[in-house]
Amino acid sequence: MGKIDAAELKDLLNDTTRKMKSANDNIELNTIIEKLIVSVMDSEFASLWIFDEGKALLLRERSSENVRELSMLDQRGVLAKCFFTLNGGIYNYLASEKEYRPKIDNPDEIRMKSKIIVPMLDGERLIGIATAYSSVQKIKNFDEDDMDLFKAIVPYLINVIYRMHPQMKENNSEKIYISERLLADSRNAVKKVEKIQQTQKETETSDVIINFLSNTVHDIRTPANTLYGFLELLEDQLDNPRLLQYIHNAKESAQFINDLTTSILDRVSSQRERTKSKPVPISPAKFFADIAEIFSANMFNKKIAFNIYIDPLIAKEIMVEDIVLKRIIMNLISNAHKFTPRKKTIDFSVQYKPTTQHLRISVKDTGIGIAKEKQNEIFKAFEQAEEDTGLHYGGTGLGLSISSQYVKDLGGELKLESELDVGSTFYFDIPIEVTNKTVTFKPVKSKNIELGILLDNKNVFTGKNLMKYLVKMGIDKEHIRATKNISKLSKNTTHLICFQNQYNDDILTLTQNKKIELLIVEESFLSLVEKEKEDKLTIISQYGYYANTLHAFISNKSQMKVLIVDDDRINIQLISAILEEEFCHIDTAIDGEAALSMLENGVKEGEPYSLVYLDNHMPKLSGIEVITQFRAFEKKVDIDPIFAVYTSGDTIENNQENAMFDTFVAKPFNKKKIKISLHEAIGKK
Repeated sequence: MGKIDAAELKDLLNDTTRKMKSANDNIELNTIIEKLIVSVMDSEFASLWIFDEGKALLLRERSSENVRELSMLDQRGVLAKCFFTLNGGIYNYLASEKEYRPKIDNPDEIRMKSKIIVPMLDGERLIGIATAYSSVQKIKNFDEDDMDLFKAIVPYLINVIYRMHPQMKENNSEKIYISERLLADSRNAVKKVEKIQQTQKETETSDVIINFLSNTVHDIRTPANTLYGFLELLEDQLDNPRLLQYIHNAKESAQFINDLTTSILDRVSSQRERTKSKPVPISPAKFFADIAEIFSANMFNKKIAFNIYIDPLIAKEIMVEDIVLKRIIMNLISNAHKFTPRKKTIDFSVQYKPTTQHLRISVKDTGIGIAKEKQNEIFKAFEQAEEDTGLHYGGTGLGLSISSQYVKDLGGELKLESELDVGSTFYFDIPIEVTNKTVTFKPVKSKNIELGILLDNKNVFTGKNLMKYLVKMGIDKEHIRATKNISKLSKNTTHLICFQNQYNDDILTLTQNKKIELLIVEESFLSLVEKEKEDKLTIISQYGYYANTLHAFISNKSQMKVLIVDDDRINIQLISAILEEEFCHIDTAIDGEAALSMLENGVKEGEPYSLVYLDNHMPKLSGIEVITQFRAFEKKVDIDPIFAVYTSGDTIENNQENAMFDTFVAKPFNKKKIKISLHEAIGKK
C-alpha cells in the first residue's frame, strides 16, 4: 500500500468515527484509533500515548500484558526527546540512533526498524504523543510527507483523547462526544492531504539521479557520524571550558553534515525540501555564532584574521528557516575561506534593523576578487569566475546558485561587491519575525569606564571589531584608547584588553595592583589554555565569537547564575530546557536544605546566584522556608537581593510570605512566562 490519498482518508476517518460511537470502553477506543494510525501511515504498529501531567507519565489504554505507562523523569531516548522539545521526529534506522533507548523507545520489544513520532499539542499544552512504527518484517521508510500526513490527523486524535478522558479538557464542563468536532477535524485533515498530494504532483526527477544522489549522500553521512562519535569520546576526556567549546563547535559541524545529508535524502524521496521548510524560533546570537565558529580552526590554520560580528542589540528570539539560512551562511564563509590567501582577512557580520525587522548578513574577504564582467555569471549553476578556478581551488560553482535561490525564497536577494585582487563582499537582507524584542546584550550604562586596548599593527583588524562591539554595547568612543605602549594608557584605566603578543607578567602585576579588569585576546589557537587555568585569566580567541565574554567583562559581571529548585526532576528539566539558549549558568537542587546551602555558599565564594526558581513542597525545607531564611542572610551580609520566582502549583495565602518572592509562575510551566521571569531578573541586575 502506498501513501493514502484524500478520498481514502475521508472514507477511513468516517468509518473510524462510526466505529467509535459503539465502542464499550477506552481500550476498545484505543484499539480503533491505533488501527486508524496504522492505516493512515501504512505502518505495522502504532501507539497512542496520553500525557498525565500530575505524575509525569505517558499512558496507553492497552491490555494488562502490554507496557501501559512510561515515566518521563530523567529519561533519554527519541521518545523523551519529543516529550521535552515538543518536536516530532523520523527514525528510519531506529536501533542505530545515538539517542535510542530500548526501554523507552521500544517497550513492546519488537524487532523495530523505523519509527515516526509526533507530539499532540492543544495550544502550548501537551496532550500526548502518537507514534507509528514497523519491524524488519515490514520495512517502512518514513519521510516528511508522512510527517505532514501524521500532523494532519493530530487534531482528530486529540479530540479522541478528550472523548476517552473528558477531565483533560480545560473546559471539562463541556461534554465531549464523537460529534461535529471530529467531523470538522476529518474535513480539515482531508483538505491538508489534498494539498500534500498536489505538491507531490508538481515535481518529477529522474530515477538515475535519485539513486546516485541517495547512494552518494548516504556515503557522506557515514563518516560524519563516525566523526561525531570520536568527538564525543574526546569530549569525555577534557574538562577545560574553552576546549570543550571547540569540541562542541566541531560536533556542530559533524551534526550539520548529518542534518544536511538527511535533508537531501528527504528531498530526493519527496521532492519537497523547500515546501516543507518552516520558520522556527532561534536565539540568533547563539545560532549565528555556532555557524561561524565551525570555521575557527580552519581560519587559524590558514592564518586568516577572522572577525565574527553579531549585532549585540539583535532581538533575543526570532523566527527563521534555520536549516536553509545555515546552509547559505556556511556556503558563503566556506567560499571566502577557500578564495582568501593566507594572512588575509574575513569579516562575518550580522546587523539587525529593528525599524524594518530585517537582518543584513554579509561575508567580506580580502581574497582574489571577481572581475566585473564575471560577476553576473557566478550565480548561475556550475559557473565560476574563471575557467581554471575549479582546478586551483576546487568546487563546482553550484553553491552560489543554490544560495542565491535560497535567499530569494527567504525574501531577499544575494548581492555582490567585488574587485579583482582586492576582495569580495556577499550580502543580503531578509525579513524576520521577532518573537522576543529584548535585546541580546543590555547596553552598559556606566560612565566611569576607561578602557584601554594594548595591541600592535597585526592586531588592528581584530581591534576594530572589538571597538565596534564596545561602542554598540554602550562604551563612549572617548573612553576607549588603543595603543601599542602601555605607558600611553590613561591613568584612570578601569579595563584593559591586551593581545597575547603584548601580554607578560608585568601586565598581570600592574592590573592586579591597580585593580584593573583584564581581558586577554588569544592569537594562537588554544595556546593559552593552560595559562587560563593556572592564572584564572579571562581569555577570548580572536578566531571565535566573544561578545558574551566581552559584555560580561565591561559589565564587571559574569554570566547570570540561576538555581532551579524542585523535588520533581522533570520540572527541573523543563525549566532548564527553556533556558538552554540563554546566556546563563544553571545549577539545580532537589531539596530545600541543599538549595539554601548553595545560595549561601554562592555569596560566601563571591559568586552569588542572581535568580532562583523555588518550588514550595520539598523535602527538608519548603520553598517558603528557604527564601525566608535566605532573605535574612542577605540582610545580615548586606548584599543585593536575589530575584526569586515561586513555581509551586498553589498560591501563597500569607502576604508576608508572598513579599519574599519577586514573581510567580504557575505549574504546568509556560515557556513564555519562564523567559519573562528571566528577563525581569536581568532587568533588575
